[in-house]
Amino acid sequence: MDVTGERSGSVSTSRKLQALCSVASYPAPAAAVELIETHFAWVFLVGQYAYKMKKPAAYPLLDLRSLADRHRNCLQEVRLNRRLAPDVYLDAVPLVLDERGQLKVYGEGDIVDWLVWMKRLPSRHMLERAIADKAVAPGALAEVGALLARFYERQPRYFLPADYYLGRLVERTAMDGKALRAPELQLDLAVVNAAVAAVEEALDSLRPELAKRAMAGRIVECHGDLRPEHICLAPVCIIDSLEFSRELRVLDPAEELAFLRLECELAGATEVAGQIIAACQSQAGDACSRRLLDFYQSCRALVRAKILAWHILDPTVASLAPWADKAHVYLALAERHARSVAS
Repeated sequence: MDVTGERSGSVSTSRKLQALCSVASYPAPAAAVELIETHFAWVFLVGQYAYKMKKPAAYPLLDLRSLADRHRNCLQEVRLNRRLAPDVYLDAVPLVLDERGQLKVYGEGDIVDWLVWMKRLPSRHMLERAIADKAVAPGALAEVGALLARFYERQPRYFLPADYYLGRLVERTAMDGKALRAPELQLDLAVVNAAVAAVEEALDSLRPELAKRAMAGRIVECHGDLRPEHICLAPVCIIDSLEFSRELRVLDPAEELAFLRLECELAGATEVAGQIIAACQSQAGDACSRRLLDFYQSCRALVRAKILAWHILDPTVASLAPWADKAHVYLALAERHARSVAS
């Protein structure tokens, strides 16, 4: 087997996708293959398993153009996600070109790409679907909260100087504002400026509480992308950790929980996030203020607005949704939650 991938460039992405849409390419028998496209990858649902192939492209903070980069990214995804879903993430497996010129998942041949191999979770038990179906069991939410509390407790704690942490938040807000004001995004600058100003004011009013949390070692390496579509209620586990930037994973857990509350609010289920947060904070002994959660929620809304707006510039996904409209929704939420800090 050629582990260097020297022949990988001779196999086009379209040919890989065609092969991975065929059940004949997989080691275990299956009736059909279901393809789901995400911003960074293609996911192939095959029987009881799922396989994820990363898109060979460059993004802000993430370059997946080379085979070696995609391999490292797959290994990192498996390692990180075993923290909260140890039985789901099985391995990083190769896509090979065999001696007959056929593409196969695993086996002998020249490696042309790498896939994350996972157990397939039941879609009806994902929190996003359960919210839509109005089938959320409170007991499962308490289990999710307890899982998160144990997870945060296991992570190394960072005791940060107050000025450093506050400066990082100030800089992040300024950078988000600059990105959102980029002319090519064509966002409403009045809406952007109002949201950024409100977040800056909220940050200023919360300096003592934020400083106290930083100095008390409340900052840990978190999941990084805690959204309802990443939470499974049966079996209880959390998938799709943000794998490409450790810096973006090092957070106050209150900020991560506030992000979950933001996404649940958009789904019309703020109380669902509230139950998870209450269970997590009760077990962890870390009951932060409502004002702090509102502030962090406004920060995450700015980040989400920026990410969605960037989709406008990506030709592979630009036509898939009204990204500017979605960004403006998050900007409105950022301003509203920041303003509520003062109430």
